[in-house]
Amino acid sequence: MASASTSKYNSHSLENESIKRTSRDGVNRDLTEAVPRLPGETLITDKEVIYICPFNGPIKGRVYITNYRLYLRSLETDSSLILDVPLGVISRIEKMGGATSRGENSYGLDITCKDMRNLRFALKQEGHSRRDMFEILTRYAFPLAHSLWLVPDQLLILFKIDRHFLVW
Repeated sequence: MASASTSKYNSHSLENESIKRTSRDGVNRDLTEAVPRLPGETLITDKEVIYICPFNGPIKGRVYITNYRLYLRSLETDSSLILDVPLGVISRIEKMGGATSRGENSYGLDITCKDMRNLRFALKQEGHSRRDMFEILTRYAFPLAHSLWLVPDQLLILFKIDRHFLVW
């Protein structure tokens, strides 16, 4: 006779476990954190934007810019869009629209990537939100044009590399 087995599944198991998990690549990630960050990665800024998706239309979300990547997470409940773009993939950043632009979603940024992606973000005109985001993205996506090192200082410290070895 087979006895009824009890299920080992507990719906409240997440409450008892640690929220930090180690992924397959060995990086500890905090699940309550908005952006899963790599070692040495720091959050520079975050803004509420409207991502103009070429397939689904405008999606309201929050964009996070770190020193390594641009990360967008959708705020809408019906679409769970996550966009993860390394800053090294960005080839061009353009401002779209202007102070006299009329129409919905006509003021923002147009980002062209080396992997053939075109990202369009609509921003609010008040508060110079486009200028702040444009300056931060151009500074970190094109570090040599802004007298920054290609290898961030955090990685040099992490791997104990002297900066003088990188100059040839």
